[in-house]
Amino acid sequence: MLRGKVTTVATRRYFLPALTLKLVSAVLLGLLYYFYYGGGDTATYFSHGAIHIYEAFWDKPAKGFYLIFGPTDYGQATFKYASHIWMYHDPSSYLVVRIAGFISLFTGGSYVGTGLLFAALSFTGIWAMYSAFVRIFPGKEWVLALAILFIPSTVFWGSGILKDTITFGFLGWAIAAFIHLVYGYGARVKWLVVLVVSFYLILLIKLYILMSLLPALALWSYFINMGKVKNRMLRLMMAPFIITVTLLLAGYGVYWVGKNNRKYAIENIAKTVQVTAYDVGRYTGKNAGSRYDLGDLDGTFGSIITKAPAAVNVALFRPYIWEVTNPLMGLASLEGAMFFILTLVVLLKSRHHLFKTLNNPAIIFSLVFALSFAFAVGIVSYNFGTLFRYKVPLMPFYGIFLAITWSQANEFAGQFKNDLRLKPKNMWAKM
Repeated sequence: MLRGKVTTVATRRYFLPALTLKLVSAVLLGLLYYFYYGGGDTATYFSHGAIHIYEAFWDKPAKGFYLIFGPTDYGQATFKYASHIWMYHDPSSYLVVRIAGFISLFTGGSYVGTGLLFAALSFTGIWAMYSAFVRIFPGKEWVLALAILFIPSTVFWGSGILKDTITFGFLGWAIAAFIHLVYGYGARVKWLVVLVVSFYLILLIKLYILMSLLPALALWSYFINMGKVKNRMLRLMMAPFIITVTLLLAGYGVYWVGKNNRKYAIENIAKTVQVTAYDVGRYTGKNAGSRYDLGDLDGTFGSIITKAPAAVNVALFRPYIWEVTNPLMGLASLEGAMFFILTLVVLLKSRHHLFKTLNNPAIIFSLVFALSFAFAVGIVSYNFGTLFRYKVPLMPFYGIFLAITWSQANEFAGQFKNDLRLKPKNMWAKM
């Protein structure tokens, strides 16, 4: 029903395979958590959360709707149900429970049904982002599909009843809306609403994603606006002004995010990173997978910056094969090795044309966001099991950078060969 309305002739072939893979992953992720981990986040959100909203609704619809839309104050005689919801007083986690509880009303309280709808709704944002990037890079449909729709870890850990599924979907909608707004592809009011709603929901669930996203989007916007100025001298004169305004807007966005959550305020970020890394690595995340260590943090920006190369490396390419201690780490290690090899191949293949590729604002954004987010999650996770989920948002953008760079390197090489073949003909023609 939907495929014909949201696809083109070139993208139609990827829609059902990508959606099917997403749905299958939602079921497999549930099986993994229930039978391998014996519980975990997705079980907490559903079995100790959404199912109680479902039961409250069938006791009295007003109770169920109060748990979904109302404050967490046990009003409407909901204590019987709310007291069993583990995440009731954690706003960001309870938002996931609210959404899962609402969806469960349409699935008969089924975990599988709810998980499938989580995946399908998340897929709408991912497909919207894919379609928007295809408009920027026509003719690159298949390499963009590989980067955005078919990276195994992104598909798997971005499905099921998890925070990552929701935030990844709304990240996709946010990027799609931004592209439509700045490139003038569609109705501005509609896409502005989509952008604001997406930002707001990401802010409520995982605001550190927004903190990495805002500066990168500001940079993207800057390069687009500068590209519209045809006069070289005027462009040079305007550059300092536009850079200043862009940085101020990005800085204010980060400041505003921190103002609403003091642990992410500028002056507290270094301490928050230290506490989060220690907590995830040694306490709350110690059973989610094998721990890695980048060294101790002392709560200062200096100690964080010195760990940046190692943090980016661990997010993109580790665990190494000799660090594997379980099957999941083995699969992640294979993917990390593949990305490492692809990175080397792409950089070597495009070494003479890399700056031409980086001249595109969308590629600059993709690389900046991927590396900055890799640094952010690599420095705080200290645990591979946790990192696998945390890095979901960055992988498609790093994939976009590799895919477009590789594709354009092939085009440049083809143009160079054609020039060589045409050169003798031109010489004979002149004679």
